Amino acid sequence: MWNYSDESSDLAGMTENKELFLSRISLEPMHWYAAEFIAEEFGDDLRSYSPIKIIAVTPKGGRIFQLDFYHANYSAGVQNKTYKLQMLERNKNFILALSLSQPIRLILIYKITCDWLNQHFKLQVRNGDDVQIWLDKNV
Repeated sequence: MWNYSDESSDLAGMTENKELFLSRISLEPMHWYAAEFIAEEFGDDLRSYSPIKIIAVTPKGGRIFQLDFYHANYSAGVQNKTYKLQMLERNKNFILALSLSQPIRLILIYKITCDWLNQHFKLQVRNGDDVQIWLDKNV
């Protein structure tokens, strides 16, 4: 599990805020997340949706990190991606980051659900299904 250690210095000596820091979303390797890629290149839609499977998260100092992931909604053969990102916001529900390489994109990452998959990909994933297992079997 990734814990953004550089942010912990912001909390030194501030015990009352420790719970807030610990409740922030963490990206766990080999887990699936919902991702929205936001950029001008997507035209009027402004965004593209994809389940992503985290391979690795590597802090690079400050708010910069490298994200290695499997991009499920991308052309076969080029789905393994590595992005250098600058974190703009991280809270208990999502991470919003800016890509630091071309093309420039905002990336919003959050917990994936069956409803999200059904809404964006016209699937029939049942709400009782474990979305992590379903994606591992079907993607």
